[in-house]
Amino acid sequence: MRRRRPFLLALGLGCWALVLFSATSALAADVPILRLAGPAQTLTLTAAEFAALPRTELRAIETHENKERLYSGVTVRELLTRVGAPLGDKMRGPALALGVLVRTKDDYAVLFYLADFDSAFSTRTLLLADREDGAAPPATAAPFRLVAPGGSRGARWARMVTSIEIISIPVKP
Repeated sequence: MRRRRPFLLALGLGCWALVLFSATSALAADVPILRLAGPAQTLTLTAAEFAALPRTELRAIETHENKERLYSGVTVRELLTRVGAPLGDKMRGPALALGVLVRTKDDYAVLFYLADFDSAFSTRTLLLADREDGAAPPATAAPFRLVAPGGSRGARWARMVTSIEIISIPVKP
């Protein structure tokens, strides 16, 4: 009777683990990780769909660590245009009372005016980053970090972003 060598058995188990990991990764690429809701439509994006969008790089000081980082991702303005945000010539009247609510996995939320994303009102670039210094964000920030430079506090930055929605801000008549 021939005995299997432990090395060959371990190699066989390693191959199965690789097959299972590859299958899990392929499934994860198809799982929606970001919800965008706007006046025209609602979209859900997978990591692959997000990665295919126009990319922007931005150097910013991460306020908690007080360290400059290179962030890469998609501008929030680009994401908002994909769900019908009234930007550009449409940014007047009722559009000035719209907000952009960014929500995270841990129930944190940040609110901006829609005008904050219009180049006629602000020159600031707000970025939804899926890369930090060339690598994926740490698990404590994944899948996305909202990079909001220009403020004196980091409270409007958000980690673990899962949705961005345009909301109506009630205006008293």
